[in-house]
Parts: sequence; structure tokens; C-alpha cells
Amino acid sequence: MDEPAYDTDRQRRIEARALRLRLASVRAIRAARWGFLGSCLSVADILAVLVEHLDLAERGQETPDHDRLVLSKGHAAPALYAAVTQWQGDGGYAALGSPYQGHPNLSFLPATGVTTGSLGLAVPSAAGLGHGLSLLGGTGRVAVVLGDGELQTGIAWEGFQWAVRAGLDNVLFVVDANGYQSGGATPGGDTTRRMLAAAAPAFVTVDGHDAAQLDREIGRLLRTGAGPTVMWAATVRGKGVPAVEERPVPMSWIPEDHVLATAEEHMKQILRQTDDRPVRPPDLRAATRRSA
Repeated sequence: MDEPAYDTDRQRRIEARALRLRLASVRAIRAARWGFLGSCLSVADILAVLVEHLDLAERGQETPDHDRLVLSKGHAAPALYAAVTQWQGDGGYAALGSPYQGHPNLSFLPATGVTTGSLGLAVPSAAGLGHGLSLLGGTGRVAVVLGDGELQTGIAWEGFQWAVRAGLDNVLFVVDANGYQSGGATPGGDTTRRMLAAAAPAFVTVDGHDAAQLDREIGRLLRTGAGPTVMWAATVRGKGVPAVEERPVPMSWIPEDHVLATAEEHMKQILRQTDDRPVRPPDLRAATRRSA
């Protein structure tokens, strides 16, 4: 039997959201002249799909039945802020006293579950969070977005292996595999991918910029009942801004202002032409809830 046609309205909504995440990241980093633009742009599609599936709590209303979205690669914080709070990147990023700090802070974003920044540490933290939600009898799930570079840290592997031994079926790890880290290209990427595939109860490799594929596979992994599950999402660092895409420059490199101004205007033009439907309708969230 043929599979039913994919909901193209849903796909357009997700793609428009991803574009808004990229636009907010460009605006914020352009204004601050600080940040990690390449990582924000590579992870945007992943975050845009995850918030479609996750039931995140409003501030102060978190329960064990709510999901958590942990950005282990916390240097891509602008994209997360835009995904979770509908922030448009206007003013205050990384400024003293601003809630939009350079890395996510749990006191500002309770739905994230973990304050992140030091690479690798959020993997065991998220595993512990998932375990705690289960111990409390909650149905909340934890989605962890990490970079391929941080998988070189021992604590990330120890945390992942513990999650496997504990059988955490409420934890999803999504690897934003853009092939770069602070010192240049990430070595041994295929070896890392094969190691994860060998250890994970459920594993899939996807195009990290294909909204329909990300949507289908994230939904499937969240429903699989085996865990922890792992998605290896092959991405392009700097996706959407040609001047940044896969350039062998430091992670914190920022192009000249006129380049970012051009990119910002181009994204705004595309958004004006996009039919952006309402975000996260309740029936779609409920459809992907795992069984109690």
C-alpha cells in the first residue's frame, strides 16, 4: 500500500519557521558582532521540526508530563531562543543583563531542562533528566541536540552509554553533523556515526535540511518505544548564507556587516512570500505523544 501524501501545508509551516530561526540568528549576531552563526544556521531546520513535535511548557508551568528541548551545542542559542520563545533576534543578544545570553540558561528557559554551554556535559545531564521524569511517573520526553564535534568528549559517550544501559525510551539524541568544530573540520565523522548506530536501540541518518524527512523520522523515533533513539542529521554549516556555508574559518567568524544585511533582506523577502500557517496545533502535538 502506498504511503499517504505528506501534508504540504505542514511542511511549508516548518520551512517558514526554520527561515525565521535563521533570520533571528542573523539579526542577533549582526547586532552583537558576536556569536556562532554557522552553527545557528546548520541547526535551524532541526529545531524547527522538534518544536512541532514537543509539548513544551510555558514558563512556570513545567510538569513531568511536559517535554524538554536541550541544546547541548549551546553556542547556537539564538536559533533556540527563536524556536522556543518566538524571539525575532531584536536587541539584547549576549548583552549584560539580557535573558538572551550567549548560551541557554535554565532560569530563563525552563522548557530546556538544562543550562548548557560546556560541550558534552548536556548529554549525561539530559539522560539524568529523562530518567528523573520517568521516576516521577511523567510522560515527558527529552530531545537533545548536539554537535558531531562534542561527541569527541568522553563524558558525552559515557552519558550516552548510560542512557542505553538504562533503557531510556523517553530520550532522543539528534546530532547536528555539520562536519566542523572550533579547530576546523571534525575528524572521524563516519566512525562516530557508525559507533552510534551500533549502540543505539534505534538509529537513523537523515538530510538535516529536508523538512519532510526530518518531520517523519523525528515523529517515528519519538514513538518507537525503544531508547534512547539517535538521529544523525547531515547538515551544512552556515546553511542559507552562502558567504558562511562550509567556509574553513573559526566557529566564531562573522562576515562583514553588508554581507549580513544582504542575507537578512533576502530572508525577509522570502518570508513575505511564504504562507506561514499557525504553529504547533494541539492535534499534531498529541499525535506524536508516546504511549503512557
